[in-house]
Amino acid sequence: MSHPDNLREDDQQRLAALLARSPDATAVASHIRTFAAIMTNRQGDELQHWIADVCADQQAAGLTGFAAGLIPDLDAVVYGMSTDWSSGPVEGRVNDLKAPKRSMFGRAKPPLLRKRLLLIAASRRP
Repeated sequence: MSHPDNLREDDQQRLAALLARSPDATAVASHIRTFAAIMTNRQGDELQHWIADVCADQQAAGLTGFAAGLIPDLDAVVYGMSTDWSSGPVEGRVNDLKAPKRSMFGRAKPPLLRKRLLLIAASRRP
């Protein structure tokens, strides 16, 4: 899962040995590295070329389903991979509220749940 440059030397040797045994694994690893570079560098406009390359490569059969699954929402995926905007803070707030709600389901009445959620929201306020 790490960038090959960030692997320890023995892990790099093992990866090289695995890739040397299978041309299919080498092709898939190459496509995955390209996809990671597109995501990391926010080059969403390159995604269509990546999808075409993966679908055309017979050795990357394991990735064609993933690549084809991106096509119906391609505009949204390209936009998401091109901008700096992140929904992480919003998702964190949603999780802050859902976790206590789930833990109290069937145990407490709405007034107590409301009070806990308001206290959590107040404690997380910057």
